[in-house]
Amino acid sequence: MNTQKRERPRLALLPKPTVTSGKCVSYDILSDGVIDWDYVDHLWVHPMRDENNGLIYAPCVVFLDNTWMPIGPIGSLEAARRTCFRWSALHDRGVKDKSDPPMPFGISPEGSIVDVRLIELGDSLPGDPWHYDEKTGEFRLNLVVLGVEVANRALCPGITLGERIADVDAKLKKVEGTFRSCDTIQPHLAKAYVTKAREAAVFWLTELQAEEDAEVETPEDDGRSFADAVRKEGLTYEQAVLKLGQYLGDLYSNIRNEDGTPLADAEERKHKAYKAGVERLAYFAGVSA
Repeated sequence: MNTQKRERPRLALLPKPTVTSGKCVSYDILSDGVIDWDYVDHLWVHPMRDENNGLIYAPCVVFLDNTWMPIGPIGSLEAARRTCFRWSALHDRGVKDKSDPPMPFGISPEGSIVDVRLIELGDSLPGDPWHYDEKTGEFRLNLVVLGVEVANRALCPGITLGERIADVDAKLKKVEGTFRSCDTIQPHLAKAYVTKAREAAVFWLTELQAEEDAEVETPEDDGRSFADAVRKEGLTYEQAVLKLGQYLGDLYSNIRNEDGTPLADAEERKHKAYKAGVERLAYFAGVSA
């Protein structure tokens, strides 16, 4: 009897991910099995007021069309956050929580616009780091924009963040030379200006690197992505696992390096993808992987 209970979920059809929007949904609370996660933008801790004007919170899913639906009961801030962050970890989606104070901007704007005029340096600086002052009708140097312009010129493909920062330092050395050759910029200010521009450049490169890292797909992403795709076909857990193995076998036997040679770690990647995919299918089936 216990064996039958354990095996029944493996023979039942997996939940189909059919919900792609909050429009025309009859559910009061969505389960994650019916959500098509390809159409989800983020999870949301939704603040609202109760009948006594007290704050209560609902964990919600927000779709790409900007519609939303609750994914758990309305309650405390802690409970809503717990649900959102648990689903965030399971389904690789971010959480927006407006109950938190806003994060400070990574670069202080103080001292970014300095008393260096376009007429004094002309086009000797990279890009267009000039801020138009409506009061004086003149263009003044914006050090944050200068740093971003320099950073953008260090975005060579195939190099590390450290190498990009080293390239920024080399470029800023030339900029400092330009500053020091200008009669209206005092030497101690030239160094301070370069320091401010470097702060902006490093911040910008670090942010871009984080975005690049987030976009890199791993073997685990392959496995989880196919697990979600195969659930749309109306299969049981056992059928889906079999199809997952066949798909990943084909994928990793045909994948190649840029020079056409086979991947040396193809088997290892396939194993990681398969393990992640099976775990996701098992989660939705309610069985042990």
